Amino acid sequence: MGDKELVTNQNLMEKIEYQNKGFPLSFYEDHLDDYLNGEMGYHWHDDLEFSMVLQGEARYFIHHGGTEQECEVLKEGEAIFVNSQYLHKVIQTKPGTVMFTLVLPVDFFAFLPMGEIHKRNILPVIQSAVAGLFLKEEEKESRPLLNSIRQIHSLSRENVGYELHCMELICRLWRQLLICISKIQGLPPASKTERQQEQRLRRMLSYIHDHYGEKISIQSLTESANISRSECFRCFRSIGKTPSEYLCQYRLSQAAYFLTYTDRTISDICFSCGFKSMSYFGKLFRENCGMSPGQYRKNGMRG
Repeated sequence: MGDKELVTNQNLMEKIEYQNKGFPLSFYEDHLDDYLNGEMGYHWHDDLEFSMVLQGEARYFIHHGGTEQECEVLKEGEAIFVNSQYLHKVIQTKPGTVMFTLVLPVDFFAFLPMGEIHKRNILPVIQSAVAGLFLKEEEKESRPLLNSIRQIHSLSRENVGYELHCMELICRLWRQLLICISKIQGLPPASKTERQQEQRLRRMLSYIHDHYGEKISIQSLTESANISRSECFRCFRSIGKTPSEYLCQYRLSQAAYFLTYTDRTISDICFSCGFKSMSYFGKLFRENCGMSPGQYRKNGMRG
């Protein structure tokens, strides 16, 4: 049973920690079994992300321009590139799925004494309308990128010249990405409308995360993003849910976390997460988690 939470701020922006500020890269492995129902919910970050499935299988979603979501199942050895500031989530489709993720800040290459490199090779990707790119083994254009990610994953920090080798591989990876995206997408600039639509959805999701324990109406959601009722529903359709469905799912994920990590009563958790009756809470919990809240707590008890 999973019980791990994704650490984000109030705007769903993931908090990326870089151990070495002088060489700002973040590498980590995520075991999706550690998350509720194997799902890392929608989040975003300014940083650039490459993620590869090391074991198992996962369905990856990228929210694009506030109007639609791209979705692909990634098998073992396949990967994804996620551009800066795009909402994305991942759900394992096989138990025991493990992901390797490489994250680098958007100004990673800016420290080089060659500003032209950043201007000509980095900004065109960051400022484009390309939300992300699925890297599949059967696609010839993806194989060089997949090989580079595998090599980065296999690097040892103890090796002589680790930072230089890492920099070499990342530069190669980015050059391969630039070539691949240029062929497929042509690097069109993101429109102002697309960016606005993405921001509206972020605001409404953030409002739910801040106020899920309270009564949330469609009006309060529309006011949080300063949009109409119809626009609100259109934004949520782009992630495949109605506002009430998303709210219910988030309340359940919070309840599951409290059941695992606190000794609060089930009744207290039920009402603090915004549910109005114990019977309704129990019914929804069983439908979504396959067991009662009490059973979930028992299974998740730490020794």
